[in-house]
Amino acid sequence: MQQIELDLLKEFDKLCKRENLRYYIDGGTLLGAMCYEGFIPWDDDIDLKMPRPDYNKLASLGEFLPSHTSLVVPSKEKCEYTMTKLFDNRTILIEKHHGVEKKTGVYIDILPMDGHPENDEKHYRVLQKYNSLFHNSLYKYKSLKESPSFITRLSAIIYSVVYTPWKLLCKLTSIAEKYKYDQCKYVGLLIEGEYKKERFERRQLDNCVYLSFENMLVPAPAEYEKHLQQFYGNHINRKEHYHNLPYIESRHDYEVYWKE
Repeated sequence: MQQIELDLLKEFDKLCKRENLRYYIDGGTLLGAMCYEGFIPWDDDIDLKMPRPDYNKLASLGEFLPSHTSLVVPSKEKCEYTMTKLFDNRTILIEKHHGVEKKTGVYIDILPMDGHPENDEKHYRVLQKYNSLFHNSLYKYKSLKESPSFITRLSAIIYSVVYTPWKLLCKLTSIAEKYKYDQCKYVGLLIEGEYKKERFERRQLDNCVYLSFENMLVPAPAEYEKHLQQFYGNHINRKEHYHNLPYIESRHDYEVYWKE
């Protein structure tokens, strides 16, 4: 699974270089690059983030990727995530979300970064509200439709019509784009993740560094150790803890197969 994800990363990296798109490694991928110069041995995904202007351009570039891959951008017809995913179509990946089994292919995640306000707590609260509604629209309303209570079932039906995932993602995106990425001092993930942990100065990305990841050189935030401390906690600067994060118990429970 790691090798397939690495191949996807290589193809994505080639596309970004060709089209002059910015991207950066994030989360466990960044931690792995720092500690192991590659995957954390028990980690099972690759997380990337892109500035919103580059992320929006990416949506129309799937045709330039290999035929065995699919760049899946949320759309009105299919809106299951708040992010773009690059899949390997030769594989089957079975995962569970909220007790629901989902069958896709091996993928890497590509998340959009937006500008963060310097002093606008209401902005974050509104985003959190719509993010919660989005995830409820995927899972919770479906289960509530099976409630023995007629009022609960009726409410779930009304909510699932009024708050469709696509409508909510459009609303989330429009709010997140209020503060333009290239005009803000602070940037980071907004429509997914914990905004306080994801907020950092844009100069760390504008002046990015390149780290070794499985014999590739990939872009990472300058001061990446400080960024990881903010995300995982201050003990990240104690070397004996490097190899314990993310915790083994937190890894995903996946089943992965080749189609043939």
